[in-house]
Amino acid sequence: MLRRVQKTPSEHLKFRIELLLRYFSRRKGFWLRCILCWAIGCIALSNDEIMSYDERFQLRGDQKASEQIVLVTIRQSDFAMIYDARTNFLDNMSEVTDITDSFFWNKEIWQELLIKILRQDPESVGVTLYFGDNVGTLRLTNEEYRLFMDPRVVWASTTNSLERILTPIFTNREFNNLGNNELRRDEDGVVRRVFPQRQEMPHLVEKITGKKFPTTMAGLPINFRGSGRVFTQYSLSEILYDEVPYDAFRNKIVLIGAETSSGPVYMTPMGTLSRAEILAHITDTVLGSKWIKRLPFWWYAFGFFFLMMLAVFLITTYPQSVALFFIGWIGTLLAALSAWFFDTFFFWSPALSPFVLLAACWIIFIGYQATKIERKNFRLQQEQQYLQELEQLKNNFVSLISHDLKTPIAKIQAIIDRLLVQHHAEELGTDLRSLRLFSDELNRYIQSILKVLRVESRDFKIHTDVADINEVIEEALQALRPLAREKSIAIHTTLEPMFSLEFDTTLIKEVVINLVENAIKYTPPGGSIEVISEEAEEDVRVIVKDTGEGIKPEDMEKVWGKFTRGSDQDLRSKGTGLGLYLVKYFIELHGGKVKMESVLGQGTSVSFTLPLDSEIENEVMV
Repeated sequence: MLRRVQKTPSEHLKFRIELLLRYFSRRKGFWLRCILCWAIGCIALSNDEIMSYDERFQLRGDQKASEQIVLVTIRQSDFAMIYDARTNFLDNMSEVTDITDSFFWNKEIWQELLIKILRQDPESVGVTLYFGDNVGTLRLTNEEYRLFMDPRVVWASTTNSLERILTPIFTNREFNNLGNNELRRDEDGVVRRVFPQRQEMPHLVEKITGKKFPTTMAGLPINFRGSGRVFTQYSLSEILYDEVPYDAFRNKIVLIGAETSSGPVYMTPMGTLSRAEILAHITDTVLGSKWIKRLPFWWYAFGFFFLMMLAVFLITTYPQSVALFFIGWIGTLLAALSAWFFDTFFFWSPALSPFVLLAACWIIFIGYQATKIERKNFRLQQEQQYLQELEQLKNNFVSLISHDLKTPIAKIQAIIDRLLVQHHAEELGTDLRSLRLFSDELNRYIQSILKVLRVESRDFKIHTDVADINEVIEEALQALRPLAREKSIAIHTTLEPMFSLEFDTTLIKEVVINLVENAIKYTPPGGSIEVISEEAEEDVRVIVKDTGEGIKPEDMEKVWGKFTRGSDQDLRSKGTGLGLYLVKYFIELHGGKVKMESVLGQGTSVSFTLPLDSEIENEVMV
């Protein structure tokens, strides 16, 4: 009695690991290519993360920004018109190369500007210019002090080269009306992110919005809504001369900036913007919680692995054209979804790197598929050569046996014929005639086998010639009429006169003989057979009708096979099952068709057609 061997869990684990190692070892070429494609995709992904933000913003263009944000821009030209006292100094302003924040300080102008803005009750006012030690000592009246210390006004602080915080002159005792206006550039000089500031000095945007930045060490990508034109802007002169709507600043967040030449503009994904415009974009991002979200790198790499496996499956399963269509469709779909998620949900997903991954999979695995096809073709050629040798050996064997049987059969028939002449005893004559009949039947079997071997050989050729189909039919019938008379079967012909055709007379004669011989075999004594030839529009049709028992419907297709006969004929009559196979084979060689119609108890009609416009070559290799 056999007992099942129990394995411990560790042995089961070891066995499964061994199976996996064997599997990967057998297909290491496939998996190494997969790993290479995945590595190329991950490398492209790392580059995509750095540069894709700029491209996304540029392709997206200007978007609708928050209407709660208003920009006030102090232009150099506007400031020149206001300061008549400095006219002589500003005549050559175009030659000034370093206009700093302090250039735009004038207590009276700023007093009037803040009065007109605060009069409309804004939510908050952020001054992005730094006014500290750079404007000197100021003396303020109580009214001026209350104006500049208004809790709605947030003044910009900055950081020097030693990272020491520099506070403006309007800092209150609680230091709660200050905000850092620092903007950091990336290594390529482009501003893309905003960084949370130290707790003792929050960012200017955090102060004017009352919202904190999400904490992150890597910086928060700014969701740029476009250029500076997406926000409502007013100039200093428009405000001072009351050229703005009466409610332009009501319940709004106002950012005041200026055109300076000390770091005048910043490079951003949307082009050059001023400090105030960038802070406006940050403010819009904070108000709408539009921070660009993204997953860790390994999540995208994990998704790339499944995308790679899908591409490999398509390439190795479907034809090249179908696989290329699906891969292109998948890449386009991913790019469209990436743009939609970025614009709608502010979620970043790679768009270019999936195309790189799919292209790498296509290039690498098309070569892999080509290598596999070459190996299969080589194996098929070897197998084909082996089968050809085997087929030739079989044909040689059967041909040798059949040929060697013909000689003894001919000798037996000659002895029987001599005995029939020499002996006239009735009993002996009956036996001799039976022997002669059986030898003829055996000879026909051998001849049929030789014909099949001949037509299936690779050097078989058909030789076409111009001849009259009716003459070929008459020649075939002349050879078969004695056989029909033995069974008292009448053969009638209805042959339509027609011009000559181009066909192989030997093969077509064999076709007619096989059809008529079959009709004689399966027609009872006293029956009749009709042979008809007629011309149609594009072909010639020959029909052989008999009055036999007919063929069952389920046998109509099987009788055309090699060594196949009707299911009820195996015991009633003898035959090789090769006659109709040869008929179909010879007719199709000529480009014609065969057709059979039969009704049980009434008879069978077999027809074949030959095309009038024959395009058969003089020699057809099979």
